[in-house]
Amino acid sequence: MQNILHEFWENLPHNRFDIVSKDIFGTFAEDLLRKLTNIPGLKLVEQLETELPTVEIRRMDTLSKAEIDDREVLVHIEFQVSRESAPEILKRKVSYFGRCFERYGLPILSFTVYLRSDAGGNDPGKYSQNFPGHKVLIEYQVVRLSEFDGQSIFDTDQTNLMAFTPLMQSPEGVSGVGWIEQCHKMTLALPLAPDLQNNLLIWQWILSGLIVNPAEIRHLLEGPMLESSTYRYILQQGIEQGARESTIEGILEALEIQFHESGAQTLKPMLESIEELHRLKDLRRAVFQVNSLDEFKTLLASNGS
Repeated sequence: MQNILHEFWENLPHNRFDIVSKDIFGTFAEDLLRKLTNIPGLKLVEQLETELPTVEIRRMDTLSKAEIDDREVLVHIEFQVSRESAPEILKRKVSYFGRCFERYGLPILSFTVYLRSDAGGNDPGKYSQNFPGHKVLIEYQVVRLSEFDGQSIFDTDQTNLMAFTPLMQSPEGVSGVGWIEQCHKMTLALPLAPDLQNNLLIWQWILSGLIVNPAEIRHLLEGPMLESSTYRYILQQGIEQGARESTIEGILEALEIQFHESGAQTLKPMLESIEELHRLKDLRRAVFQVNSLDEFKTLLASNGS
């Protein structure tokens, strides 16, 4: 069992917290939309494609079409792990608003959910431009999970939020590993379908790695959890991510060898924005079919859009 646990942890992709957050959202989409947006009458219409293509592809975390009082709107929820500066946050937000409006032409309600308690402190929740005659105001809501009462989620049977409880406020006198263990125990006691229960436990276990050393909670990863759909999904994501990273490095190395130019490394962000492994493999083969680095750049831009 210890070998299996070690293999699982070692194969987790570096963006595991984003993957888990989106997996949780996919399971409880409408309930989470209502809870995180605090709009009780919101009705989910459909989940929308999160890829927003231009020359450089941008991928949002979640994008939903919903109805509020019979009015169609877009609801964008972004799960944020890293600590970013206000300019970086605002550039991304303004970009999302513009591209979503261009594609769908609907009002956009945007929410940023911070998973870490020490992240998002500098997020202003709006972008404003006050130049006379050219005023712009874009507002979005900031949600910090650390401000939620974790125990109340269990007391009120809010299954849709239970995966996030290790990141929420713990009862007085309980913190760190002790609170994570309590969340695990309370989840085990729930009368849930086995796969859902194991998914909740896996989600909690992985997200807990944001606040404690994973080695301290390795004992909570039990055998049945490794049979859940989430375990298989995340492990597969880790394998695919490793293959993508290897293919991207192969493309960059081949470009440098083929054209004797160091500028190939500037293409790495565009290559990393391509999630489909088969497209990256096609580009790797294309390296030997183009006549210059500029020709490959044109091909890459065309492939991305």
